[in-house]
Amino acid sequence: MALESTVYKIDINLSNFNTHYYEDFNLTVAKHPSENESRMMYRLLAFLYCAHTDLKFTKGLSSTGDPELWQKDYSGEIIQWIDLGLPDIKRVRQASGKSQSVKVFTYHQNKAHEWFQKNKSDFQKNQKLEVYHFNVNENGPIDKFVTKSMRLSCIIEEQQMYLSNDNERIGIEVEKF
Repeated sequence: MALESTVYKIDINLSNFNTHYYEDFNLTVAKHPSENESRMMYRLLAFLYCAHTDLKFTKGLSSTGDPELWQKDYSGEIIQWIDLGLPDIKRVRQASGKSQSVKVFTYHQNKAHEWFQKNKSDFQKNQKLEVYHFNVNENGPIDKFVTKSMRLSCIIEEQQMYLSNDNERIGIEVEKF
């Protein structure tokens, strides 16, 4: 018997003071059976950090050829390719060939720095690539707000994201490598 995805409904108010983008989103996010709730929340953070009306969640873990998120134009060309984790250099090159910009978001503190240093020379040659690291630095863990139906708000200012519900707030530092 195959395991099915778990579906979460997320109403979220975004205020991004860096880009002056303010929006309310009503999202339906599917958590893959092999994915934990923390990883799903990091996908949500990546969505919020790169938010655009045309940005969409993909099949992600269910389709190895797709990113976690992408933004396409009306002709189907990929504007933003957004991955999560520690992709190998071959995947990053392929993404760069398929899209106008590539963003990778990491969240494993020690592994992320080691991975970046290992690939740094290749990454620096890639003009389309931006690599970021999420570090929960206040009142974690990131999955503490997870319920089947969530009402959240997110504020982004400089290198900080604040994710909150009615009772608590989590601080996330966003480090650009």
